[in-house]
Amino acid sequence: MIQNTVYFKSRPSQLINLETFLISVLAVPVILLMDEMLKQQLPVQFIPARLIEHIYGIPHYLGAFIFLNLAYQVLRVYCIRYEIDAEELRHYSGIFRRKHEFIENYRIKDYRVEKPLIYRMFGLGNLIIYTSDKTTPIFRLDAIRNPEEKYKILRGLVELNRREKHVFEVD
Repeated sequence: MIQNTVYFKSRPSQLINLETFLISVLAVPVILLMDEMLKQQLPVQFIPARLIEHIYGIPHYLGAFIFLNLAYQVLRVYCIRYEIDAEELRHYSGIFRRKHEFIENYRIKDYRVEKPLIYRMFGLGNLIIYTSDKTTPIFRLDAIRNPEEKYKILRGLVELNRREKHVFEVD
């Protein structure tokens, strides 16, 4: 077995952010409606002049917040990467504070593939890995392409790694 060979690299799909995308799209008409309502319904005579410009700016502030949240969620998913080689499963994540997590292949005990309807429409799925690792007993590879293929590769590598290290699972 070649030690430095990465057998697969994968990133999750942006489909993970579907809920955030939908909420952002639905928020745009609400913000536009709020802007019109503030301009029409606000009792200007009872509010100090310095405060009025900030009140009229509320829809703009909300729009900026929604846009920044959307950008952050997209970037957060973009910064996730999974790699599997002969020795370990690696998970890299984080934007500002990078996190690198390593799980030895011989610690992997069981697998599960989930394919929700929306993921199946795009050829995606989740690969859930159960390990004997203390820090990560359940590890998820979310919204990856061809999870069954990745499962087969990982399963073969786990068996080879266990034989090589003479590790046997006892229940």
